[in-house]
Amino acid sequence: MSSPEAGIRLSINMRERDRMHDLNEALDDLRAVLPYARGGSVRKLSKIATLLLAKNHIIMQAKAIEELRQLVATLRAQVEQNTFTTTEIPMSSD
Repeated sequence: MSSPEAGIRLSINMRERDRMHDLNEALDDLRAVLPYARGGSVRKLSKIATLLLAKNHIIMQAKAIEELRQLVATLRAQVEQNTFTTTEIPMSSD
């Protein structure tokens, strides 16, 4: 391999190492915020396990948000119903 080719190859290898380092650092950051992915007794999750756990966690959070939205809508309707009902009932004065 000639010197220019070797220099190009070294440059390509360096960029790939940097890219992999950045990817691994991002996965470590993701593991740090995922429930069940941290702890002394738990082995470091693989890349695919980390991504699958993150996906499932996002799905669970989205479902929880939707359930809370439905609960808020139900409670609002009850409050509006109670407000409407109490404004129509005349207060008795003694």
